[in-house]
Amino acid sequence: MHSNSQNQVRVCMRCWKRNGISRQKKEKVVDERQCPLCFGAFLDLEKIADKIINEINTVPEANTFSIGTSIPKTSEDLEERIWDEVDIENAMSIKPVLNTEIGKIIEKKTKYKFNPDPDVRIVYRINDGSITKQVTSVYLYGRYNKYKRGIRQTKKIDSNEESVEGLIEEVILKIVGGDKVVLHGAGREDIDVLMLGDGRPVVIEIVNPKKRKFSSRDLKNISEEINKKQKDKIGITLTKQVNKEMVEIIKRVKFDKVYEALITLDKEIEKEDLEKIPKQIVLLQRTPKRVLIRRADLIRKRRIKHIDLELTEKNKKEIKAVILAQSGTYIKEFINGDDGRTNPSISSLLERKAECKELNVVKINHEWFDDFF
Repeated sequence: MHSNSQNQVRVCMRCWKRNGISRQKKEKVVDERQCPLCFGAFLDLEKIADKIINEINTVPEANTFSIGTSIPKTSEDLEERIWDEVDIENAMSIKPVLNTEIGKIIEKKTKYKFNPDPDVRIVYRINDGSITKQVTSVYLYGRYNKYKRGIRQTKKIDSNEESVEGLIEEVILKIVGGDKVVLHGAGREDIDVLMLGDGRPVVIEIVNPKKRKFSSRDLKNISEEINKKQKDKIGITLTKQVNKEMVEIIKRVKFDKVYEALITLDKEIEKEDLEKIPKQIVLLQRTPKRVLIRRADLIRKRRIKHIDLELTEKNKKEIKAVILAQSGTYIKEFINGDDGRTNPSISSLLERKAECKELNVVKINHEWFDDFF
């Protein structure tokens, strides 16, 4: 069995005072340098701050920082034992206190300002005095186009397939520097579908960038370089620098879309038959078979808000469709019916087997979103 002296909490007087104990028994107090909770860190605040400043100085264009203190598990347990002995209203963790004190010194000595969403995140490990930094990403908002079929939206691990993300990254890293580019799109088009019109809203994340501040001119120049280099494949228009929260917003926002589809039929059809199709249609769409591997098998109600169908000049077994659809509508399945999983479909309405030969997104109704932000 351990003796009471072995079990009792022994920390420095500063750590006792921080938790509301102004006087303590001698046997429960240790020298501050030997304290198993603070490790004498408060005696070295200036040195710690200087080390952190040196780290921040290595980050180009950094203006803001945050600090987090890491303490060993044994120190966390010790702190909880202290709290068992004091009035809980006086209990105060060492982490926010140390973070605040170091932050004050850094702000006093430099132009850097504390910010919970900073350019640089610092972690100070109290037990060994080591410092690590994380340079936060920068985020650029804009819209991209895809002019060539067979290009994925995002990179695929262990694959040499071209992607919109990879083609943008190829140019941006040469201009801005950094580790990689991550594309966060407002939805995605299939690999065989073009993205035309004025593009799909997107947030471009640059990880560990060497440049942090982007003017309107900077964004215009970057866009022009990407468009020049990747001509006939993709295009992009970057319009503003945004914060990290925009990534979550762009993934959740819903836009109606206009599609153009070239559809083939197994039997000829007359113009009069096409005119009988209603302009607005409510669908019940069960999750398509082709995406069941990654999506729950659910039935969703979706709206075709407007549709125009016309015969092409080629023959009476080929039609062109212009479709304004609610966000989340599977257009290929609206055309072919997906073996009855989408109802009604163009196939069922025309009483013919219909297949989507080509599909393009020609407009995403994002104007309200751009104006809002």
